[in-house]
Amino acid sequence: VRAIPDGVYEASSFLDNDGKDFTKTVPIHVKVEVRDDELTIDFSEVSDQVPGFINCGSSGGMAAARVAFKALTSPHREVNEGSFRALNVVLPPGKLLSARRPAPIGGWSLSLPTVLDTIFRALAPALPERIPAAHKGDMGGYAIFGTHPKTGRRYVCQNIMGGGWGGRPFEDGESASVSMCQGDVKNTPIELQELYYPLLFGCHALRTDSGGAGKFRGGIGVEVKVKPLHDVYVSRSTDRIQCPPWGLLGGDEGMTNLTLIRRDGKEEKLPGKFSHLLARPGETVTFLTAGGGGYGDPSERNSTAVRRDLALGYVSKEHAEQDYPAIFCRDA
Repeated sequence: VRAIPDGVYEASSFLDNDGKDFTKTVPIHVKVEVRDDELTIDFSEVSDQVPGFINCGSSGGMAAARVAFKALTSPHREVNEGSFRALNVVLPPGKLLSARRPAPIGGWSLSLPTVLDTIFRALAPALPERIPAAHKGDMGGYAIFGTHPKTGRRYVCQNIMGGGWGGRPFEDGESASVSMCQGDVKNTPIELQELYYPLLFGCHALRTDSGGAGKFRGGIGVEVKVKPLHDVYVSRSTDRIQCPPWGLLGGDEGMTNLTLIRRDGKEEKLPGKFSHLLARPGETVTFLTAGGGGYGDPSERNSTAVRRDLALGYVSKEHAEQDYPAIFCRDA
């Protein structure tokens, strides 16, 4: 902590909505104060608890502060109570991160990746050589459920999807990775899902152009296409669609989460949070996850890295020419 310059650092972001009122965003404002060998994370200006289901108890808010602090101060050491002795957390009751009964908390984890991103954003001016751009900022998953037509048994196919992490001061962001709050969580291969459930997966692939441009590109999100073999219901709860993963020091923002359904020859964009959407045989549901923000001025990106991105399909030629025009001018 002593290596961080003393000062008060602040940053803001927001969640798209609380899952109940889709017309209002939910503000996230974080203040970080560094004094000698102590660091204080102040959540006093985070939104008050909301009517929707995205509140969490104070343990969630404390966990977000601790994860951010551990990542900044001793990421490679074991975790014990001493790891957090230099951390102070200000978390008044009745906030989004410290809700009181009877606030609904079914989606308690939804806000935490964005809170972590915002803490890091606050400290970026003090630690530009260590802080990455924003990551996908979403817990990322889907649920598909129904009654199996062969067995007559009810089932739930539930899985998580990775996305892009932000570009870093020294390298590109990780691709197809779960959020900072899910470090030890694994997904289930789509081949295994097809064995268990009456579903046909068209692809589980990297999402071209989803990572933000920069000296170091944001990580790539994923694309998952699924076709039901009988009537099913689909649910997905995502955020950060109106607040894309931001870039740092001139880097561009990453693409946001998106869900599409194709039926009757037309493709329809679905809201970020929806439940019990009926999908029928012949229809296709596409889940797209966000890419990470870019780090640094795109004009400073190594031309070899751009050509490699093109060859691997991380970036399309159209986007590469748009995002890195100086490199294409030099090559011409």
